[in-house]
Amino acid sequence: MELVFDHELHDSESATKLTRMRQGARAQVLQWGHSSRLTGHPGAYRTHDFLGRRFWWRGMERDVREFVAACTICARNKVSQLAPSGLLRPLPVPHRPWSHIALDFVTGLPSSNGHTVILVIVDRFSKAAHFIALPKLPSALETARLMMDHVFRLHGLPQDVVSDRGPQFASRFWRAFCSLLGASVSLSSGFHPQTNGQTERTNQTMENTLRCLASANPSSWSRHLAWAEYAHNTLRNASSGLSPFEAQFGSHLQGG
Repeated sequence: MELVFDHELHDSESATKLTRMRQGARAQVLQWGHSSRLTGHPGAYRTHDFLGRRFWWRGMERDVREFVAACTICARNKVSQLAPSGLLRPLPVPHRPWSHIALDFVTGLPSSNGHTVILVIVDRFSKAAHFIALPKLPSALETARLMMDHVFRLHGLPQDVVSDRGPQFASRFWRAFCSLLGASVSLSSGFHPQTNGQTERTNQTMENTLRCLASANPSSWSRHLAWAEYAHNTLRNASSGLSPFEAQFGSHLQGG
């Protein structure tokens, strides 16, 4: 094992120290980079990007692709992710983090430490997300309190809130609550639920991660939820080349 600077590998003004891995240690590194709780079984692109911040060896990208393709846990637990249909009405384009957010509930989960529901909140600018385990579907009032406790106190008040037409979000209370915040309410059409496509994609990624992390005991998913959120927010998106954390703060999360 030896150190190598990444400017020796590609054209870059800034140099990062990488560890050049010898043949015998590569399988262990691949296992850690793909299957640990830090990453939660991502695809080949994200696995390679995560490992590429720390390690290098010749043929690394090929080895990552082959390792991920052969992962039996991924094969058993991941559902293919389909791109959503085109939107009937485009949503406003956000220009800063957490000004435009999207909400959704994931239901039908096995009970895990008394939790059966996950509230998913997505920042439409950075794609950052918070995952909150709940014992049941909350009321509109309870949802408002959750947003204050887990989102607004950390990120400020939004300008627009996107959700489906669930009773929490279609209620007069929710509209009045958002109005007091100065936020508009955008409800997805019953015929075009893809209007909330950002949370749909985030839900799919989160569920795939939880299935893999909790594959030995599906009812333990709530213990892995914080790690699924960590992985989501620190792994880079292929489309933007940035992780949600980078898009918000301009740098990597330490250890991410």
